[in-house]
Amino acid sequence: MTQRNDELIHAQAELRDLKRTVLALRQELENAHAEAAARLLKSAVDAKAETAQLEATIVVLREELEEARVDREKAVQQAVAASHNDTQQLKATDTALRDALEIARIDKDNSLEKAASAANAEIAQLHGTIRALREQNEMLSAKRQAESVKN
Repeated sequence: MTQRNDELIHAQAELRDLKRTVLALRQELENAHAEAAARLLKSAVDAKAETAQLEATIVVLREELEEARVDREKAVQQAVAASHNDTQQLKATDTALRDALEIARIDKDNSLEKAASAANAEIAQLHGTIRALREQNEMLSAKRQAESVKN
């Protein structure tokens, strides 16, 4: 019976050691699970923080892109307006120069007409003077002839 008692004590001691080992392993496993859960939670928190940071960066970049688009559109509109103003000024200058050229042409034509009219009037006056002088010359010649026939 002692041997059996010894075996029983020994078995009980072994069972107690096994229970302690199981408890220690269970505690180690729970600690490992807790550490893994903590690492997983930290990874999730880090990933969420990085996602939030990336989303904020995306928002900022979108805003900058929109500002750049607005600035570009504004610059294009200003360039179009400036080009339109330049075109209008050039058209106005063209019209003014055409008008001035037409006025100069009309003035030249009028001056030429006046000069031609004055020249024609002077020519007519000179022809009249020539006729009158011829008539006087003929009268004087006829008078001289008549006097020379008398003498």
